[in-house]
Amino acid sequence: HSTRLSYNSLETWDKILETVFMAFLATTLGTMIALPLSFLAARNLMKDIRTTVTNLSLNLLAIPAGGLIGLYLSRWARSWTSNIENDWLRLILVILIPIGLLYALRAILKEEDTEAPTSRERAVTTMVFIGAGFVAAMWGFLLASLLTNAGTTMGWSFIGNFVAIIGEVTGLLLPVFAIAGAIGMMMNLGSKVGFALNDRLSESSIRVVNLPLAAAAGAIIAVMIGAIINWFYEFESLWVSRWIPAIVGALIGVYLAARVKRSRGVGVGMIVYYMARTLFNTLRSIEPLVMVIVFVVWVGFGPFAGSLALSLHTAAALAKLYSEQVESVMTGPIEAVRATGATRMQTIIYGVVPQIVPPYLSFTMYRWDINVRMSTIIGFAGGGGIGFLLQQNINLLQYRAAAAQMLAIAIVVASMDYISSRLREKFV
Repeated sequence: HSTRLSYNSLETWDKILETVFMAFLATTLGTMIALPLSFLAARNLMKDIRTTVTNLSLNLLAIPAGGLIGLYLSRWARSWTSNIENDWLRLILVILIPIGLLYALRAILKEEDTEAPTSRERAVTTMVFIGAGFVAAMWGFLLASLLTNAGTTMGWSFIGNFVAIIGEVTGLLLPVFAIAGAIGMMMNLGSKVGFALNDRLSESSIRVVNLPLAAAAGAIIAVMIGAIINWFYEFESLWVSRWIPAIVGALIGVYLAARVKRSRGVGVGMIVYYMARTLFNTLRSIEPLVMVIVFVVWVGFGPFAGSLALSLHTAAALAKLYSEQVESVMTGPIEAVRATGATRMQTIIYGVVPQIVPPYLSFTMYRWDINVRMSTIIGFAGGGGIGFLLQQNINLLQYRAAAAQMLAIAIVVASMDYISSRLREKFV
């Protein structure tokens, strides 16, 4: 009898620690995703962003191009790193690659002079940055495999699971970051080309150029949206999933290019604002218990699925809270920074960020407290943690063990509330 209680206590302690670490990992990942997206969902920062039809068309065309480049580069990097099977060699490369990248980038930046770079120098710099991104992706995959192997060989199960989960999440998110980086680079290139065309061409010439660009951009984006809808509903006809969206998107692009003047531009800021808000509201409307069922089907039972579900819901919830805090900042510091001739990025860094750091910290710590409680619930759906063990004991009619685990959950939640309140009192 005492042996069973001792084993139950150790197992409960192990699962409680797994739950806390899972909530911490989900909060960290959700915060990393929500921080940049929160500025895109702030109305006061996005309402005055406008661009020309040329820039908008080239940026839209850069999305699929950058996505394909990032996808193939990440696959190439993964295939290269998969040939390295020695963990000691992986560890050496994980240490040396960041040092080499740092010295290489510093050398490139030091070679820049005050004169405007030539086209050849710009091309070389772009290729160097692409190569640095590829090497960084290789480093990420090496780190992910190293953490996964280290986690599976550790003696303490909760620490091993935590390290292994970090490795699995890193390997899963690296292609996403590679695609996002490639899209950003291609959009930056498209913006430069768009500005060059608008500076050199006349009003009538730029209208002629905008028509095919806008038609192609509208068709490609409409086809991408149609492919997403087709993934859900599985239309059998290509006319419904490809050709009709392409024709409609091209017509919308041509209409936009014909109607919008170059001096007026397109209010892309509000378009991004409404898209970001819609995305956050959609994700927040889905409970983590439903999300974890989807991730369990995708990656299997365990804390990995629970961490992914909590991270996604945390990112949506924190992005909404963060964006509303950005919208409520005082306008005086922002106007003062703009009066100095600062760029938009400098305005955000020096006029917005100092006002939002304390509430951001408060929201993040409160979300960690929420995730600890949510981790208990998603365990019932196979998301790992103490919830999975609690459901198992309830199904086996072992109510004494279940009562001990419920008491442990209550103690942990109360402790987290006390710790988070002390942290908010000290840092906020």
